[in-house]
Amino acid sequence: MNKQPIFFGEIFHLLKNRRHVFEYDNTDIPKKNVIEDLLWKAWKVTPSKNSFMPYHCYVLGPDKGNEKHKIWLKSVNHKEKIDEKYNNYEKGNNPFFRHLASAPYLLMFSQRVCEPNEHYRKRIENGDYYEQMHEDQLGNIVDTTAIEVGMWMANLSAFALEKGLNTSVIKCYPSQVSGWKDFPWIKHPVVCIATIGKAKTLRREVMTEIQKKDDKKPEPEEIIKWI
Repeated sequence: MNKQPIFFGEIFHLLKNRRHVFEYDNTDIPKKNVIEDLLWKAWKVTPSKNSFMPYHCYVLGPDKGNEKHKIWLKSVNHKEKIDEKYNNYEKGNNPFFRHLASAPYLLMFSQRVCEPNEHYRKRIENGDYYEQMHEDQLGNIVDTTAIEVGMWMANLSAFALEKGLNTSVIKCYPSQVSGWKDFPWIKHPVVCIATIGKAKTLRREVMTEIQKKDDKKPEPEEIIKWI
């Protein structure tokens, strides 16, 4: 396999600059209409199985600092519980959730029960069945929902980079509704939490040179297998 593509297009040069955020800059907050435009673009270009989009994207803006602090605590506590269960872990030893509390905009994706569009309503009349419409089936489609949310965030990240903004995604939190009783608008399991804004500090900027050298994803030959 070639180590690199022969041609680097504009999209590659844009996406290769994506970095995980350690902390956001709260002196340079994007305007609400900029975020609304990015979210609309992500909605527009992200496909969905049977056109259902079986998730909500809840947006917590700059005025929701208390809620974002609670979400940060939930993620920190969830990580510590997992580490304590399987390892001898020292509390308070992971600083990499700071982006949750410092983000000017935080996105929470949770599952939802859907209504069909007219096309699929007619197919239902002819006997088709769609899990996205039934609350007791949400557990069976959480994987496909997560894939769709991942595509949404990949698209949103690209649009954000075009505007000089940063995004980060996290999957360390209580996913079940029982862990979100203090957030009454969370009615179904949480699929993803993401943040968006202008980065103050990137994750790799707070790592030592040894940590940065060690923290590498697998080589393409290990992941991509031609059959």
